[in-house]
Amino acid sequence: MNWNSTALELWRRVRAFDPWPGCFTWWAGKRLKINRAVPFDGSISEQVGKVVALSDHAIPIGIMTRDGILGLIEVQLEGKKSMSIDEFIRGHRDFLGSVLD
Repeated sequence: MNWNSTALELWRRVRAFDPWPGCFTWWAGKRLKINRAVPFDGSISEQVGKVVALSDHAIPIGIMTRDGILGLIEVQLEGKKSMSIDEFIRGHRDFLGSVLD
């Protein structure tokens, strides 16, 4: 995933490449597959690729892109099963605030 793309472009890629080959990024030295996501217009001024909390949306976590936020719905960490972002965050609290490659 190239976080310098727009949120809409990245959302389209996630949908287009599901289930194969999938859309991937890197976090904590492991591959993180993004299975489901949704784009949001964002006004948060954060670093591109940073994982942020979305307090005013039903989706709790998003990633900053060039012009918005890609809200995460379902992810899969390398070697693990696919899970909702809520489940993922409960097991990986250090994900929030990190910057993805």
